Amino acid sequence: MQKKFFKPIAIGNATALIAVASLLSYVIGLFRDRIIAIHFGTSSATDTYNASFLIPDMIFNLFIAGALAAAFLPIFSDYLIKDKKEAYKIANTMLTGAVILISLLAILAFIFMANIIPFAFPGTEISMQQDIINMTRLMLGSAVLFAISNTLGNILMSYKHFISYAISPILYNLGIILGVIFLKDSLGIYSAAVGVLIGATLHCIIRVIDTFSTEYEFKFDINFRHPGFKKIIKLMIPRSLSLIAWQINLYIFAIVGLSIQTGGLAAFNFARNIQSFPVSLFGISFATAVFPYITEAISKNDKKTYTEHIQKTIQRILFFSIPAAAGIIILAKPLVELILGGGVFDEESVRLTTIILSFFALSIPFESITHILSRSFYALHNTITPTIINILGMIIIGMITYYIAPVYGIAWFSIGFSIGMAFYMIVMIFFLKKHLQNFNSKQFIISLSKTMVATGIMIIALLISDPLGTIISLKFAHIIRILLGTAIFFLTAIALKSEETGSIKYILDRLLKKPLNESEK
Repeated sequence: MQKKFFKPIAIGNATALIAVASLLSYVIGLFRDRIIAIHFGTSSATDTYNASFLIPDMIFNLFIAGALAAAFLPIFSDYLIKDKKEAYKIANTMLTGAVILISLLAILAFIFMANIIPFAFPGTEISMQQDIINMTRLMLGSAVLFAISNTLGNILMSYKHFISYAISPILYNLGIILGVIFLKDSLGIYSAAVGVLIGATLHCIIRVIDTFSTEYEFKFDINFRHPGFKKIIKLMIPRSLSLIAWQINLYIFAIVGLSIQTGGLAAFNFARNIQSFPVSLFGISFATAVFPYITEAISKNDKKTYTEHIQKTIQRILFFSIPAAAGIIILAKPLVELILGGGVFDEESVRLTTIILSFFALSIPFESITHILSRSFYALHNTITPTIINILGMIIIGMITYYIAPVYGIAWFSIGFSIGMAFYMIVMIFFLKKHLQNFNSKQFIISLSKTMVATGIMIIALLISDPLGTIISLKFAHIIRILLGTAIFFLTAIALKSEETGSIKYILDRLLKKPLNESEK
């Protein structure tokens, strides 16, 4: 039964599965945000909760995520094709080393947290600092759990196992929701921190179960001298530097957000989570599904297949992310009201989150594309180029946040982010071009043009329908406008015979298990 459920999946089914699971995960994630918003609003409590993620995330992202995202999967996949025994040695070293390293760092952080937080947040009140100390200590266990879970996730992707990879984020969000619903009355905002631990545990367990359905068997073993592991470390260092730059930016967001106004950091994170919905659904899910296949193509020295996968993925991402960005810009306030409005999330909270979200939406196509571009370099075992470009983009974002946002307002958090992501995408494309073989520029321009026309007609429909809220219930009007805009876009795209409209049929066909054409395998 276990092996029937957890099994290898072809690229078509993988894309469909991850896209649908990402949709469900983000719907649940937005429900999670709504639960937190209506109970705690954009308050000092939610600011504290968001600030408490910084150190656990930093520990995991700096020392593990860099290796996994950029280095482990390509190297492990190479060894899996050539020598399974050596591949398992690398995986055992990575998993054992990750658990030991993250556990030691988490213990040290726990011990010295009372000294770290006052230093990191010197301008905040003593009571807020104490809450951040307590909640951060609660969340440190999640870094260890994610180290295990994400290492296993990359092993599973090498085996083309995507089920647990797709389900685990859903379980994580459910854990937070359960924590808040059942513990809010007794623990307040601490209930969300407890929920993080519950969710991380569920995230890990489902992947452990899936691992049993593969040939891989974990053994407590460390061989830091293994040439494959050395190569992972070599590839991981540049990626880790890139993540350091992002963690510094998150810290800047936290410091500036807390200083500009109460609830500023919370509003930023609420807006970021809404903006992340299409980025994850279209950018990350499509890029994640295709990553093992472009890695495999490079392992076989097949640059043509590598390029075809990349082009197809970019066109699909743009087809969905461009209208998503336009729709969110126009419907920012209705979306915030629908998703977060109610309880203590008042009109001021709606206004603040809407301002940030409106400019955040600009970054959606840029950020979505960076996920396939970065993985295109990782498949080539090149982490240095995307790292340098990413750091430059992060510097742009950090400078705007630190120097401009305090003067001109918190909207510059998202304006700066959009500028940085646009820079990152453009420069990445410039350097990737030389690795692409037979990229069909004409097909790409036609695809993009049809997407832009369909988006333009959708925008007109959304603007015309704006007075609808004066005729019927405001929330009902919001829902109708969202559905109307979506329908207009897809109907126009179908009328234009846009190739990417097949993506919807493609996903449905994969879910219904219809056979793949040769071009889709």
